[in-house]
Amino acid sequence: MPQHDNFRNPMQNYIFHTLTYADLPLIRKWLMMPHVRSWLPDTEMELELMKHDMEDDLIDMRKVCLRERPFAYIHDHDAETFGMPQYADLPRGSRVITTFVGEAEFMGPGHSVGYLKDRIAELRRSCPLVAVGPRSHDQRLIATFTQAGFQRRRLATSRTGKHIQVMTYK
Repeated sequence: MPQHDNFRNPMQNYIFHTLTYADLPLIRKWLMMPHVRSWLPDTEMELELMKHDMEDDLIDMRKVCLRERPFAYIHDHDAETFGMPQYADLPRGSRVITTFVGEAEFMGPGHSVGYLKDRIAELRRSCPLVAVGPRSHDQRLIATFTQAGFQRRRLATSRTGKHIQVMTYK
């Protein structure tokens, strides 16, 4: 039995460890994976942004682990933090999530939905609404967020001109 089969049960308790500088080599490895590069093609730019964001108390950056094995990255921030027009209509105190699965063997068996639900449950204790903003043409990611309980709110244009499907979880 392959080692990864031990991680196929999506009904798990996920652990969210605060991202540290010691995690950056792992993040670099994940950013270089083909399935991540399709969304985030510039590894070095993403790493620089993450290093910068690690100094910002308004951004909560975490690596997601299952039984202490890291496999994904997730961060959230207040919807007003970056002045993103696609989130301007959200209630004060709303959080916006960005995430990716770094380890390909964790894609498919429901882990994305599982850890999203766990993180959302944690966030909902202190915020009125949680949002995500996948690109409007990314039907796979939209389907994942829908399975996690997000609903389509509206189509919007980001300040860089990308078409975004704003989705919210109440």
